[in-house]
Amino acid sequence: MTEITLQLDDTPIVTLSAHTEKSLFDTLTDADILLRKACINGACGVCRCRLISGTIDYRGRHPYGLNDGEQADGWILPCIAFPKTDLKLMRLKPQAPK
Repeated sequence: MTEITLQLDDTPIVTLSAHTEKSLFDTLTDADILLRKACINGACGVCRCRLISGTIDYRGRHPYGLNDGEQADGWILPCIAFPKTDLKLMRLKPQAPK
């Protein structure tokens, strides 16, 4: 069992317990924390969150919805990510197109 600390947009910080055998997306959904979704298989990047600390495992899957720069900046895809350690995540409001 791990612990997830999550800051969504401008809402209060939420902390919840997570099983290492359940995806982050499913864990958050079960806690009534809804992320945007589309593909649920790591291809689109719609559910992306920033990993502030901790370690995740994609279990052999590739986060095609993120480019190398986004991955280097700490972005992850909760739909295919499983917690390996306690995590701190941040989800920011999407930026409006310019």
